[in-house]
Amino acid sequence: MSGKKYRGLLAGLVFLAAMPFGTVRAFALESLPGRELWQPYLTQSAQGAADFARDPVSALLSLLPGSPVQLLVDTLHSYADLLLFLLLLTALSFLIGDAADGTLLDLAAAGGCGVLIWGDLLTLAQSIGERMDSWRLFLTGFLPVCGAVLTAGGEGNAGAVASGFLLSVLALLAQGIALCIRPLLQSYLAISMACCIHTQTGLPEACRMSGQLLRKSISAGGKLFALLLGVQRVITLQLDHTTSRLGQMLTGSVPVIGQALSGAADTVLAGLQLLKSSLGIAALAILGAEFVPLYLGLLFHLAVLSGCRLLCSFAGIDRCQALFACLTEAVRCMAAVTALFFSLTMVGVALMTMMNGG
Repeated sequence: MSGKKYRGLLAGLVFLAAMPFGTVRAFALESLPGRELWQPYLTQSAQGAADFARDPVSALLSLLPGSPVQLLVDTLHSYADLLLFLLLLTALSFLIGDAADGTLLDLAAAGGCGVLIWGDLLTLAQSIGERMDSWRLFLTGFLPVCGAVLTAGGEGNAGAVASGFLLSVLALLAQGIALCIRPLLQSYLAISMACCIHTQTGLPEACRMSGQLLRKSISAGGKLFALLLGVQRVITLQLDHTTSRLGQMLTGSVPVIGQALSGAADTVLAGLQLLKSSLGIAALAILGAEFVPLYLGLLFHLAVLSGCRLLCSFAGIDRCQALFACLTEAVRCMAAVTALFFSLTMVGVALMTMMNGG
């Protein structure tokens, strides 16, 4: 009789212990702890996880604030004075022809285009700096929450990396870009104009090559850091997986109660894995909603500058053509820096949240 009472009491304790985990299974994310911390990142997401799973292309296009045609029209409108100046120079160069020396016209074209485009490029650099600062503030609040969710899901090493190494590197990179992109662009524009109006013929090419070298260095650095993140994630994945399996083995070795608690823990971990994936998709959607139009705008700026360069080549204005070649490299460098930060954020968040180590 005492044995039956003991078994009945034990079954009651197991039932009471399993009730909270049954609630977690029923309510999934709604019943997990810390909702007030991670819920804002899910609600402010431009698109949800279900939207991306159902139709990724439409979900990505919905991040654009307007149609690509409208973005192109806005970009052309900002360069209206420059395009009008180039058209007048082209018509003047055809009217003059070989009747006079074109050196003065070439110098006036390079100087005038540099003055007209100066403000537009600085405004573009300022918008990139402001966007980087906004992303830095978002990641400063998001990655510690993501690290806490990873730790609660049995991935303590990954949580430490997310709220430590990854946060520090991305915040430092964003702050450095926000502070340095405008003065560096000003210096590059000044050097480009000086090289293009100088009588030394090799200076414009050297200026363009320096911008190209900087862009390739940014790309190589991004690939190296992404590889470092991948290797680090594999290491933390194995460590967290080993720790989790060891804990499950020790818990499951306890008769009845240990097995029930192990099954209930699997339910909680499943909910945390769902939360982790949802947070990762939410973060990428929030940043993508700002990155896609910004990068598309940079591509439109690059297309307009390339068109101006072709127009100068068609009119035979060599110095102005060299200036636009340098300015094209400047915009490419800004696009490379923007893509570097977003790609590192995307790789880091995806590795931390999409891979299961618990």
